[in-house]
Formats: sequence, structure tokens, C-alpha cells
Amino acid sequence: MPDYSEKRGFVRMPIDCELSFSPLDDAQTYQGKVVNLSNGGILFTAAQSFDIGTRLEIELTPANSVTPPMQARVTVTRVDASDSSFEIAGKIDED
Repeated sequence: MPDYSEKRGFVRMPIDCELSFSPLDDAQTYQGKVVNLSNGGILFTAAQSFDIGTRLEIELTPANSVTPPMQARVTVTRVDASDSSFEIAGKIDED
């Protein structure tokens, strides 16, 4: 097991990049901002809230054009409200 303070299976890496996402059952596209990313999950902020269990198709767009965009499907595992947005945690799905 890795020896770091969070004692997680994967280290969370802070990332500052834009994110577009949409629920799998909806054609609406939303925008957000990535807070951090790990091998198994993502944390981002958005103006909208989603129910736990909602499946989202996400695309991260790094500011650095050398790094290609990342696409994945995630399942919402936690939503916390802040003053002007929502902090959404998602588990990256393998399918």
C-alpha cells in the first residue's frame, strides 16, 4: 500500500482544466472545472447538481495543447453544494 496521508489506492492529482459533460440519458451538455483526478475518480465543480448514481459522459480539455482531451464515463458518488456551484465526485467506470 502506498505511504501517503490519504491512504487511498491512487493519489489525487490537482488539475486545473475545463470539463464538458452530459448525462448518458440526456443530450444537454454542461460545463465545469476539474478540481482533481485519480486513476479511479474525478472531482469537479459545476453550476448544476446531479443525483448520486447518475452516469455522465465527460471530456477534460487540458490547457496544454500537447496533452490530448480525456473522455470517460463516470458515476456520480457525491454532490456537495457551495456558495455558487456544486462539487461533484464521480467514480470512473470501466465500460
